[in-house]
Amino acid sequence: MKYPKLNILALTAAVAFSACNSKLDLAPADALDNESAVTEGNARILANGLYERAQELEYYGRDFTVVNDVTGGDVKITAANSNRFVVEFQYIFGPLSASQSKTWLNAYRVANQASVMIDKLPETAITKPYKGEAHFMRALAHFDLVRRYTRPYSQMLDKATTANTGIPLAMKAVDNPATHKPSRATLKETYDAIISDLKAAKELAPDAGAKSEAVFRGSKDAASALLTRAYLYMGDSTKPADPNWQNVIDEATPLINKFQLWSDANYLANYTTNAATSEDIFSLRFLQPENRGADNFGNIYLPNDGSSTSGYGDIRLNENFMALLDPADYRNSAVKVFSGNNYMMKWVGNGLGLTGMTNVKVLRVSEVLLNRAEAYMRKGDLQLALNDINSLRQHRGLAAVTAADKASVRAELLKQRRLELVGEGFAATDLFRLGGVRHIADKDALLPQTKDIQPTDARVAFPIPQVEIDANPNIVQNPGYNK
Repeated sequence: MKYPKLNILALTAAVAFSACNSKLDLAPADALDNESAVTEGNARILANGLYERAQELEYYGRDFTVVNDVTGGDVKITAANSNRFVVEFQYIFGPLSASQSKTWLNAYRVANQASVMIDKLPETAITKPYKGEAHFMRALAHFDLVRRYTRPYSQMLDKATTANTGIPLAMKAVDNPATHKPSRATLKETYDAIISDLKAAKELAPDAGAKSEAVFRGSKDAASALLTRAYLYMGDSTKPADPNWQNVIDEATPLINKFQLWSDANYLANYTTNAATSEDIFSLRFLQPENRGADNFGNIYLPNDGSSTSGYGDIRLNENFMALLDPADYRNSAVKVFSGNNYMMKWVGNGLGLTGMTNVKVLRVSEVLLNRAEAYMRKGDLQLALNDINSLRQHRGLAAVTAADKASVRAELLKQRRLELVGEGFAATDLFRLGGVRHIADKDALLPQTKDIQPTDARVAFPIPQVEIDANPNIVQNPGYNK
């Protein structure tokens, strides 16, 4: 298929549908154009295609999650590296960074394909749940884009309605991609669109069940879980009565009652299975057709130790993170020490015999529990916040703690978020939305000339890819990246 010179957003609207069936079965892959694809009979194939798009290497296949890790404060890259993610770790990226352009592209492919499903599929009982999945996946893609390419909402409370603070929204199917040159929404409009889609998904998407195959699809529960994240990130920390805090609690509580926390001493086993676990609410399943060999997700984390599960060993847990781990913590089972370095083993493989090919856990009930704890803390309900924190601690082999004031509850909450969610794409998001400074003490770590990254640094928001800026006169670049 030939295309005129288009901006990335237009190109994502023009490409043929990915229609691989491998998410829920292993039927052969196929490709469908817009004219023949959008029918009731193809609804399942179209929904599966959304997950295929999300599993691209530069999205959840590896890069999106890894970049959020290496720009946070819990891992390091040293001089002994394979030249992957060094630019991001050192904060020397710019609008021409190729990997960021591809992440932007793949997220918008998901959003645009979802919009075609929502707008073009006929309204029937058969298509209803698939449209619900599309609403969820469009919300997820937009949320991932806003996390990467805008400043945290907590820093923008007085500017959230200012022009060009959000992202371009792919909320409609595009009939003429060649003329599609959208501008950026405001940050509030972006979050409002995400929340609207998630509410629609709660109405339309299929039901899920703990430890069921449904966790590998966008479901009502997945929509609720992502809503807890959206409301939390959007909340106004200066206002304990902000309704967003109660919204987090209301969405989280039924999920916490439904999905059970792991209590395994072998914490790692929950990551090395191909089956749904009790904590999984939404995961992307990687099967043999998604094997990328050396580029499998986990290889960037696994030590280069000459074993059968040897990887690049580029990304290592740093001293700041290791100092948080208690010897009794079950999460120690996900750490391997080799040649004086600490490696995270969560993504060693999902039991299919392929090193580093793993199911990506996008939403887990442990995050939802910590989201609720933070909402309670913001409201001033410190004991309820501490109850949630202690529930997680006790399921990870640790004794309950007491805390007398908000500062100590907050410190324990942040500690548990770091310990629980490391390697799952939260490090930079949590660090900067909560006003933290990126400080890595390890002497062997490659660092930028300005060693510490302040939460006010322009680079907290990644640049809009230059190819988009050049092709679309309506796109405004983020501050700090103009030529």
